[in-house]
Amino acid sequence: MNLSKKAKLAAVLGGLCAGGFGAQTASADGAGAVLQEILVTATKRGDASTLDIPASISVADEDLISKRGMVGMEDYLRTLPSTNFLDRGAGRNGIIIRGVTASPQDDIAVGVYIDETPVTGLGNEFGGNPDLKYVDVQRIEVLRGPQGTLYGDGSIAGTVRVIPNAPDLSVFSAEIAGSTSSTADLGGRNNMVRGVLNLPVIEDTFAIRVVGYDYDNSGYYENIAGDNADKEIWADAFGGVVSRGSVGDDQYAGGRITAAWQVSEDFDVTLSHITQDIDQSGIPESMLALGATRRAPFQKQDGSGEALGIDLDVTNLKMNLNMGSYELFSSTSLTKSTTLQDRDLGGYFGPMLGVDDMPIYLTDSADAESFTQEFRLNTNLDGPWQFLAGAFYQDYERTRHQILKFEGTSALDPFGGALLFESLVVENLKQLAFFGEASFEITDQLTAIAGMRRYNYDKDSPDVNDGVFNGGRSEGFVENDDSGQTYKLSLNYRADESTSFYGTFSQGFRLGGPHPLIPSDICDTSGVPKQIDSDELDSFEVGGEFAFADGRATLNVSAFLVDWTGIPVKQILACGFETTVNAGEAQSKGVEVDGQVLLSDALRLDYGLSLTDAELSEDSAALSAKSGDRLPGSPEFSASLGIQADFSMAGRPMFARADIAHVGDYYNNLQQSGLPAGDFTTINLSLGADINDLVSVDIFARNLANEEGLTWIETELGDGRANYIRPRTIGIEVRAQFGQ
Repeated sequence: MNLSKKAKLAAVLGGLCAGGFGAQTASADGAGAVLQEILVTATKRGDASTLDIPASISVADEDLISKRGMVGMEDYLRTLPSTNFLDRGAGRNGIIIRGVTASPQDDIAVGVYIDETPVTGLGNEFGGNPDLKYVDVQRIEVLRGPQGTLYGDGSIAGTVRVIPNAPDLSVFSAEIAGSTSSTADLGGRNNMVRGVLNLPVIEDTFAIRVVGYDYDNSGYYENIAGDNADKEIWADAFGGVVSRGSVGDDQYAGGRITAAWQVSEDFDVTLSHITQDIDQSGIPESMLALGATRRAPFQKQDGSGEALGIDLDVTNLKMNLNMGSYELFSSTSLTKSTTLQDRDLGGYFGPMLGVDDMPIYLTDSADAESFTQEFRLNTNLDGPWQFLAGAFYQDYERTRHQILKFEGTSALDPFGGALLFESLVVENLKQLAFFGEASFEITDQLTAIAGMRRYNYDKDSPDVNDGVFNGGRSEGFVENDDSGQTYKLSLNYRADESTSFYGTFSQGFRLGGPHPLIPSDICDTSGVPKQIDSDELDSFEVGGEFAFADGRATLNVSAFLVDWTGIPVKQILACGFETTVNAGEAQSKGVEVDGQVLLSDALRLDYGLSLTDAELSEDSAALSAKSGDRLPGSPEFSASLGIQADFSMAGRPMFARADIAHVGDYYNNLQQSGLPAGDFTTINLSLGADINDLVSVDIFARNLANEEGLTWIETELGDGRANYIRPRTIGIEVRAQFGQ
């Protein structure tokens, strides 16, 4: 589409974003408020309106992040069509888009980016999502559907991009904020403090932006324990049951420092470093067999009270050179993560020895480091053709160390103090990819886009097993390499200035890798393959984006069909250990609807819903699953509704907002055994006011109805472990802003 049409569209509509939540703004002719445009960079080709992007995209801008009180990924992702967030505690979560994932907590199907830096697989000892807090964030972009051509193997289901605020080269500003809240039932006090400082060192040339935060959240699971360090459930002689406070208290402490240098009018450099440390006291899991909600088994805690720690560091260097018709971009990133957790596994292994439970604990640690380099060349040519060409390199290493041991009194130790099981796995990956996209304006209204990614990777995984359960020491080595390509084809038809239609075929892939080690002495491993094969999918999507009522209402509709092959699925062996197998084929299809309506100049409505049918498309004898069984973690129905009023009182700006989100039911395994999770509705309220030009106050309530929603249930081993959403939480936040 030519520039005149784009400018006219922006003036008439005030901009429109598919799934975006832009604030209203006055139109150029004074006719009243319209929906404000939120530009995205998801296509890696600079700022673009979603009307020109043939894909399903949701966007949250800074205003929405603030007024909805978004702190972490769960605050936003659960409200989006065809998207689910499985929260199992700090750093132990999974993102599911359009039903694509079969092992939500372990195998990453959604790529996570901080600006230009991939942080996928750096969240926990399994590789999970990084669980970053939303502090000083400009916007969040969520792309549904495979993004293999632009974002590679970690984005087989979609991509989440968190875009921080960049340093302002010309204006000094600072913000400090604090909040306190209380969580109902077994919860307690939650506190937060954060600060932002933007300092122009050389006006219009060089600036530094510094961000720091500390979030302390109470746990809300009752810790059931005995008077002795051994669990009373295993030895009645240790006395009665007592409560040792709550399980799952966590602290998120981190920050970001960014330096931006405008070297010349056409050349800029940005260097940033992000750090975040997570400490959690106990693993927040309830055992349904205990007979009451949110009651956890005894959790081992050292002198600090910490049972889980996750440290993440991300360093990125961006350089951008504008050469008129061409733009050259470079992103260099180094990411590091360290995780450590102690957890109770007595419910697993006790029954093997004829007792209900016993003090057996797993210490699980991992260190990961990833270096990535990406180069891109974009065009800004006169005429119908535009191009993007890029190269991507990754050098990744992860070491995972597991120790399983008995920690009861020596007199009751049936293993004589011997090590039960120990494993050490080192995963080395080198990946090289070349990618590109070309767009062609067939007419002023019709644009065709074609993309491809060619990838090559080598992976090796030496491993060592030891301990009683393994029958002594054993060593192994798995090596695999693969290459291939993914494609994308799209058509985008702009029927008029307020209507567009699109159709897209895209492919995604996810690299395979080694299995978690399994003790061969107590487990039959004869049928367990040495490694997990890569999986891939084909996606077909059609949609339309509409603006009407003079830019005061939007409607975005999409329908998708996904064919998925080689899907990885968790399998619980008879010995109690778990492995992963490739379960064959699955299909997911559905419809997504979202949009906004300005009911008045001061009142805005946001809405969204989805219907998703994600099923196994062939029998899997190894998993006792049949064609038609629903894929784990994917609700058939989800919906959200938000209403926001912006007004003034006594001459001061105020807002009130209410959000309702419903997550349908789903199972956490292919066999659909045990109880379903999901099927809960949350209600969040916010009320804010500017006290003066400096200070503002927000009062908020999360999960107002105190819904006992289950986000995860695992029943394969009969212990009924479960994770709940946070109970009702009510609090207040105070902010002070300085400068412009």
